[in-house]
Amino acid sequence: MKICVHSNRGPRGEETPCAFYLGGRRLPVLAVLERWADSTHGYFEVMVDDGRRFVLRYQPTLRCWELAAVFAAKPRKPAAKPVTTAAPRKFFFSLLQK
Repeated sequence: MKICVHSNRGPRGEETPCAFYLGGRRLPVLAVLERWADSTHGYFEVMVDDGRRFVLRYQPTLRCWELAAVFAAKPRKPAAKPVTTAAPRKFFFSLLQK
């Protein structure tokens, strides 16, 4: 799927994505996780602010960007709850006093 990508040129002239539009929403690129190339395309695995990862494909001869893959955000582990001392609950405490 063709998409609109804002990119910066590096010192050697290579394009690096910094933001792209998907479904009318602008997604800023927080990090380029990996990049690789084949004979005709450059590939960028990027991460956006909500943790989702995308693979963007760039064809330098046509200056054309495409969305190649989408990966869901990695599930976060819930924060550990602090351990409290084991105190009897009021309901059971009142039953024990009778």
